[in-house]
Amino acid sequence: MTSLLTLFVLVFFLNVLPAFAPPTWVLLSFFGLRFPDANPWWVALIAATAATSGRTVLAYFAQRISESRWFPQSMRANLGIVAEAIERRRAVSSAAILLFAFSPLPSNALFLAYGPSGAPLPLLAVPFFAGRCVSYTFAFTGGAVVAEQFDIEVSGRTSALYFVASQLASIILVYVFARIDWRRSWYERQLRWVR
Repeated sequence: MTSLLTLFVLVFFLNVLPAFAPPTWVLLSFFGLRFPDANPWWVALIAATAATSGRTVLAYFAQRISESRWFPQSMRANLGIVAEAIERRRAVSSAAILLFAFSPLPSNALFLAYGPSGAPLPLLAVPFFAGRCVSYTFAFTGGAVVAEQFDIEVSGRTSALYFVASQLASIILVYVFARIDWRRSWYERQLRWVR
């Protein structure tokens, strides 16, 4: 129980930070490596609740900052147009956020950009929560499977190596994702790279 409470606090803290925080899925993978017998659905539910709460707080503070006097009126008006577009296409917006939440991509920029738009936070938070429940289940289970298959003893050195390896994998994944020419790949139905 103490480890689950610690997990909640750590995930919440990581998701309130606007930048320079490791991805939450790395923490979930490590948690699975460290506690492979824990219930993956329960762990994912707690982590997704903490992550959604933390990101909602981050978006709320970004929204408050955008309403301050030093935030240019022209930027506020431009973001208002974004909010209107999001609200007009609620189903599409929710589906896009859900798909994003299934991925291991960092979400801090999404919430920082969404907050000042003034669009309703539940429209972002609900699909994000659902997607993260699923992706965190896979992240935790992946760590648990590695722990069971390879009988890894988690020590300070193992933890550091695992963290570095997972960060490198994350960087490679984001790089590959950014190199895909999504428009050409979509229309030509073949994987195309940005030149």
